Amino acid sequence: MRVNSDLKLKRDLSPEHVRSLLPKEGGFGFLFHATDWKTLDFIFHNTKKQSPSFERELWESKPFIPSFITVGDKPVGVNIVMPVPIDVWIGTSRGLREFREKQFFPALEFAAQCNLKMVAMGASTPYVCNYGKLPRPLANPFITTGHAATAATLKKWAVHAAKETNCDYEKIKLAIFGAAGRLGKAVSQFIAYSSPPQEIILIDLYDKMALLKTQAEEIMKITKRKDLKISIYCFEASTAMPRFDGAILVSNNSVPYLTENDLRTAKFWIDDSHPRAASLEAELGSRNDTLYVECYARGPEGFNTDFPFRLPTMQDCYTCCAEGYVSWKEGINEDFVIGIPDVEKIDLVDKLLDKYNFNLGPFSGKNGDPIIKIPKREILHPTHI
Repeated sequence: MRVNSDLKLKRDLSPEHVRSLLPKEGGFGFLFHATDWKTLDFIFHNTKKQSPSFERELWESKPFIPSFITVGDKPVGVNIVMPVPIDVWIGTSRGLREFREKQFFPALEFAAQCNLKMVAMGASTPYVCNYGKLPRPLANPFITTGHAATAATLKKWAVHAAKETNCDYEKIKLAIFGAAGRLGKAVSQFIAYSSPPQEIILIDLYDKMALLKTQAEEIMKITKRKDLKISIYCFEASTAMPRFDGAILVSNNSVPYLTENDLRTAKFWIDDSHPRAASLEAELGSRNDTLYVECYARGPEGFNTDFPFRLPTMQDCYTCCAEGYVSWKEGINEDFVIGIPDVEKIDLVDKLLDKYNFNLGPFSGKNGDPIIKIPKREILHPTHI
């Protein structure tokens, strides 16, 4: 163990060992943080109860490598974990600075020691570095935020979920929660860009009203569907939610805000929120009435992350990891996706995901449970805002 702590890692690969097994031209990395305190059980043998002393131990724990990412028997990359849960640092500028200095920058240096050429950033890691625009100590490895692959895959999941719940995708009303954020903007624009649904409802908090209005104007300029309708809704617990057929969740929130009754109002929800938009209880309680699924991608044949993510199999990965893989395979020698990707970049990544055989896996809940029974209901008739 590299720190003055009795915490024991389950697996910890050295940079020298990684470098010796990766391709000589270098591999790719998937860099992510602990999303919640429960995921620490994936990392340590002796995870402790949440406390100030345990929090301090985690801050002093360095990033580490728990596993190779392989295709067949060939190592092509590694997972790099920063073991500090998101709620410890995400809420304050001081927390972000500390996370950047103690976890993110050391993790990139660690990646360079492993000879990684491209690193994809998982969960809220892009937020730490201003979505790739913040100066960093090393020019290499190159980085990609994962947002293009996520936007592309969220649309794929929405189309798939609409079909499985008896909806005609081109006729539905699709809500996007967190639409004013960077990923929300990318997702909204890509969905409107080609073969969009009948209506897109942009949803965010009241202080984002101006951003949503600007977003709506930009969408109407790029859409290829001349009868597309764009609606705006500002969300708070005391207001009635508009009706829609399906939703995409890309909000960043520390406390779940969607209730069991909220979930029942739509036919499907595709969740890429951090850490989650609905509580586990709401997810499970509404499962017979709506389809609430995690966004992820199934890798090509033989793809193996060898890490216990809350996904159906180890062939499955988060979309940001998929973006790192395809950009590495393409031999891209610069930062790939930074800031807000435009629709052309998302469309490119969408095609690269197909090229390298990333597909949609079976439906899986945000909690990791497989969803076998798909709720079948009459098609909803949402009201206008």
